Amino acid sequence: MANRVIELQKIFQGSGKPLWWRHPRSAFYLWPFYGIFTVALVAPFLYMPNAVRGIKAK
Repeated sequence: MANRVIELQKIFQGSGKPLWWRHPRSAFYLWPFYGIFTVALVAPFLYMPNAVRGIKAK
């Protein structure tokens, strides 16, 4: 494995993007994370009306 410090340093220091978006593969990791995170936040709200009305899950 070659030493890529200088190459990555140019990428990270030359970009105006936020730090977590600067790496070339960051979208590969971040979009699935954002999708799963959104589902995890929204899903409980879908069950809240039943919980308020006292309807139990079967």
